[in-house]
Amino acid sequence: MLDQFKDYYSKAKKMQELKFQGINWSESDVNDDLVWNVPIYDVVNRRYAAFSSFPEAIRYKDKDPKGNGNRFIKNKITDYDFMYMCYLFRLCGSGINYKSDHGFGNFWIVKLVELGIYDNKQWLELLPEKGFCDVKGYLLPMIPKGLRSFILEDSFDLIKVLINVFEQGVYSIVDIVDLGNHWLRSRGFKRQNFVLTAFAMDLAEYFPDRVDPNSNVLIGSNAKKCLKMIFPNTKGVGSKISTTNKCLDELCELTGNFSKKYDMEDVACDFIRYINNFQSVDHIKYNNGIKYKNNVLK
Repeated sequence: MLDQFKDYYSKAKKMQELKFQGINWSESDVNDDLVWNVPIYDVVNRRYAAFSSFPEAIRYKDKDPKGNGNRFIKNKITDYDFMYMCYLFRLCGSGINYKSDHGFGNFWIVKLVELGIYDNKQWLELLPEKGFCDVKGYLLPMIPKGLRSFILEDSFDLIKVLINVFEQGVYSIVDIVDLGNHWLRSRGFKRQNFVLTAFAMDLAEYFPDRVDPNSNVLIGSNAKKCLKMIFPNTKGVGSKISTTNKCLDELCELTGNFSKKYDMEDVACDFIRYINNFQSVDHIKYNNGIKYKNNVLK
């Protein structure tokens, strides 16, 4: 399975270079119907993934390689509010909906920033009663009081605690997840491993002086499946952080060190979708009813 993974990685890397990095690969160079036609399998660095389109656009404005930043070119969001926005974005599903606004879907702050509203207090004041998020494909933690109440009453306090920690030195991605979960559990909430991991990865991407981008990560269920397929004789994959991250390190090295571990976790998730020929109903509609298959494991 390692050879198939490396083959997939090479194709996804070419698509990323074609779409976002100015390298002119052709369809025959990629040589994979699914990768070429379905815009899921086109990144090996998580910053280029659709689920990072909004923070990329806010952070880089007119320098956003996707061009989305031109929508928000006048934004004056502070670093503090940007960090808070990243957490809310992950908590609310990262804009994932597989539709025309994929990566921006149903996240209420998108429209507010377009209207020139850049302050976290106003974001909360203008939080709609419903329709403010899209959790398609996300398994969010159960919050007894409801997501909206949690956002209004607790979310800022959580992020304030985490941001204040940065003044004490550089932390790891896992540190941030553990600190966040400790705060949540101490107040009767369930852990938010998935959300906090994505948030901590954002911090590592945009604030590497505060969260170490080379630090260990936690992995999702698809990434765990992927690593177990590639390293079937390695005990502790997915259950032991050190073992899991050694496997991610090895994959990074075997593919040329273009990805960090937090990137490779996402690539591993995509690989499972790839071998299962996943594409949404909206992808199939966009492709005129054609359902594509990969060219490796048909």
